[in-house]
Order: sequence, then C-alpha cells, then structure tokens
Amino acid sequence: MNNREINEDCLKKNKNNENDVNASKNLSNASTLYNSSSSFNSFNSDINPNRFQNSLNSLMLNMLSVQFILNSFTDRDKTIILQSTIMEASNETIEYIVKVLKGYYRQIINDKNGNYFMSDLIKVCEPKQKVIILEELSPIISEDCINKYSTHPIQILIERSSSEIEYKYILYSFNDYNKFLVASLNPNGAFTIQKIVERIPNRYRKEFNFIFASFIGFTSKTKFGIITVKKFISCTKSDIITLQIMNFVRNNFMNLAVDQYANYLIQFLFQEWKNTSEGNEIKELIFNNFKDMHDKKYSSFICELIIKNITIEEKKNLIKRLDLNYILKSNNKHSLKIMKALGIFNNVNTNFNFPLSLNNNFINNNIL
Repeated sequence: MNNREINEDCLKKNKNNENDVNASKNLSNASTLYNSSSSFNSFNSDINPNRFQNSLNSLMLNMLSVQFILNSFTDRDKTIILQSTIMEASNETIEYIVKVLKGYYRQIINDKNGNYFMSDLIKVCEPKQKVIILEELSPIISEDCINKYSTHPIQILIERSSSEIEYKYILYSFNDYNKFLVASLNPNGAFTIQKIVERIPNRYRKEFNFIFASFIGFTSKTKFGIITVKKFISCTKSDIITLQIMNFVRNNFMNLAVDQYANYLIQFLFQEWKNTSEGNEIKELIFNNFKDMHDKKYSSFICELIIKNITIEEKKNLIKRLDLNYILKSNNKHSLKIMKALGIFNNVNTNFNFPLSLNNNFINNNIL
C-alpha cells in the first residue's frame, strides 16, 4: 500500500469515528432536552422545539452504527430518543436498521431497555422486514417468550404478523413439544401462546391444534395453563378437536372436577358448549356425579354453576340424588352452601352451625 492509499484509509477511519462522536453528541443533546421537558410534546418556555427536532433528525442520520445503537441501551433516556426516532424514520432507514442489526436481535430483546426499542422497531417494519427478524429469532421464540424482557417484543411480533411465511417461522419454534409445554406453564409464555391461538392462519391451525390438544390434560391443571386452554377451545372450531376434548373430559371427569384449576375447564365447557350435544353431555356428567361433587371445595363451584342454569324440575331431580340426613350430620360447609343454592334451606350459618330452618317452598312442594 502506497502513502496515498494509507492516508485515504486513515481519513476514512477518522471520518467514521467523527460520525460516531457526532452521533453521541446529538444523542446527548436530545437526551438533555428530553430530561428538561415533561414529554416529547410539552416543552418548558426556555426550550426550543425546533432545536429538539433538529437534534432528532441529526441523530437519525448518524445512528446507523451498530455499536452506537447497542451502547444507547445502557441509558433509558437515550433508548427513548431512539424509539422516537425510528417511529419517524423513512422506510429506507428502517430497512437499513433491520439489516445492520442482524445477529444482535436476541441480545436486544433480552435487554431491559433494548426490548422497548425492538418493540417499536417491529411496529414500523413491513412484512418482508419482519421476516428478516423472524429468520433470526424463530429458533428461540419458544425459549425467550417466557423471559421478563423478551416476551414483550415477541408478543408484538406475533400480533403484527399476518402472512403465512411469518407464522411459519413463529410456529417452527414450537414444534418441540417440551418447549411448548414449558412456555404454556409460564405466565409470559401463556400469554404468548394465546396470541398465537388467536391469530394463527387456517393453513397451520390443524398441526398446531394437534400439538396443543395433546397437552390439555396437564396444562388445565396449572394456573396459567388453564387460561391458555380456555382460549384455545374458544378459538378452535374443529369437530375432531371437540371430540378429542370430550373424550378426555368423559374419561377424567371427577379428576378434573376436584382440581384447583381444572374445575374451571368443566365450568367453561358447560357454558361454551351450551345448547349443543357436547354441552348436554357435560351437564349429564355433572348430574351423575353431583352426589360426589357437592361436598368438595372446587367441584362445589361447578355444582353452583349448574344450579343457576337448570329448571325447577331438574333441581328436584338433583335433590333426590342427595342424602340430606348425611349432609346435616356432616355439617360440611360446601354441602350446606349447595343446599342453600338449591333452595332447601333459608340460610346457612358460616360458623358451621346447622341450617336455621327449612325453606317453606321446599316443604310445601314436598320435593322429597
């Protein structure tokens, strides 16, 4: 390399360094202006809005260094400035940012400040730009959707995805049953899966339904899993899946009914499938097991629900299945609560005392 080439190379490096220095100064100026104001749209009397906007415009032109962007995440105010900038950037600028950050997306979404930047970047991306992001994040979506910071941009990425190619990348991450199960049991992961359930294209729904349905038995017995299961059932219109769920409920009814969380599945199915053959079968299962359900904490919730949704004749039928003498002797608070709901007793003392009196309507109708 001759002296001229060496000099040109040095000048080029100095120019790049100068750009990063200028960008940092612009960001510092913009951040100072931001700290001096109550919001981007509200400035104190001594602050010039034009000067603030000029700083942002200058920042946008000089922010394209990867290291500069990553370093900005060390400060919340600097990140806010970056967020504001990309929301106003041209499509060409967004295109360049999306490509220049390739290889850093996982690092950014797991950063306490970077995840906010990433969320806003996704919002302004076109489908082809989101595909670039998804190509990198697809293998780790099911793992990172449970994390505190990365769950937010991942959920927004799912919300903003609309094309089949985008969902192909999203679902690829959940083709491992174990990863799917772990995500569905986590609060962040559960909400992520709910968003997929709501928006998944029909082309991919069949395979997704098969994966999800195989986990209902386990997920319905967990705090966040039951929420996901209910969302899945309400969004799935498939005779095959309905049959699969019905067979599962039929074979595990009492096990589900007495469970802290799975009892909500029985309640949900009774209401979701009301006035259908499946709903009528759920009601019949409750009737047939009512005697074993009314004195247990969680299954008694199902009993209360059914009582509110049946006729007087059906209530008489339920009462005939009960041993009132046994209920009185047991003094079980859940049983007494159900007796009051059926109208057998006027009131029930919460201190485990016996019911104070029989309901006159119950006596006059001579139900027993």
